[in-house]
Amino acid sequence: MIPHDLAARLDLIDAPLADPAPMRHAAVLALILPGDEPRVLLIERAAHLRNHAGQLAFPGGKPEPADRDLLDTALREAEEEVALPRGQVKVLGRLRPVPVPSGFVVVPFVGLVDGEWQPRWDTSEVTSVLTPTLHDLADPARHRFIGKREWMGVLYALHEYHIHTPPLWGATARMVRDLLHRLDLGPNPDDDDETSPDDP
Repeated sequence: MIPHDLAARLDLIDAPLADPAPMRHAAVLALILPGDEPRVLLIERAAHLRNHAGQLAFPGGKPEPADRDLLDTALREAEEEVALPRGQVKVLGRLRPVPVPSGFVVVPFVGLVDGEWQPRWDTSEVTSVLTPTLHDLADPARHRFIGKREWMGVLYALHEYHIHTPPLWGATARMVRDLLHRLDLGPNPDDDDETSPDDP
């Protein structure tokens, strides 16, 4: 289910990024756990957090001064949140950056876990860890289109994946939709995600 050429289907790790101003960049790690039934790792964010409390998300966050770049941010956050040693991650590329109303443009890096690993999470930031299979995420019965919303002059399609309570939605659902397309497991997000409000 994981194509041998997945890296070629992704954006380059170091491809130039547009200036996000007046927003700021953040980074997440879309982590694939290989196996007979490949899985994706998601965290349920703790309810007391300032941003995106209680939501399902990929491990990640905003850059710290010591981070070398956004990839370093994503790897550091994954190590802090789910105890993933960065040496066990084979980073393949990036998905499309996703702006979020909290003021960030989130850059998703895609990586594969290399070798045996069990997540352990920081309970101050993470309530639980989920590892839905790619098959479950690609199941049309688990997906729901919930309409469009205009934000900063763009209409965004809103999606939910009913794999948990609460469901996966928002920015991470957009990233999952992008990932599934690049794995040949879902439609092209360009077909339904972004349309100018001025379009007929």
